[in-house]
Amino acid sequence: MNQYIASYIEKMASFSTVLSETVSLANEYWHPETPPVVMLFSQVGKTIVKNFYEMGDIEREKIFKHVEDGMVSLDDELATVVATGLIEAIVTATDSNSLLWQDVSKFLGDKSKSHALVWKNFGQE
Repeated sequence: MNQYIASYIEKMASFSTVLSETVSLANEYWHPETPPVVMLFSQVGKTIVKNFYEMGDIEREKIFKHVEDGMVSLDDELATVVATGLIEAIVTATDSNSLLWQDVSKFLGDKSKSHALVWKNFGQE
């Protein structure tokens, strides 16, 4: 995990106790190695969805702005892992609940939502 990605996930964890716990548990599980980045970001995405309704709007806005910042990052590795780990996990975790997807998708930024919709509709043509 490069330092830029490590800083990104550290900042994400700072937005919420449950996100911090998710990152800590992943780090403990994989210790002494670092967790595979896509798996770590996927766990964070699932945690966001699982706890979405317990979060306040300000917390959600911070989290999803950070997601969007990752998507538009000039660091290609970060943008890729945000897309394939975090956003795809968010989409998958909301697949069985269209109301939850509607609520979550309202917080996605333009680039995040674009990727999420492509992933959500993959193979449905």
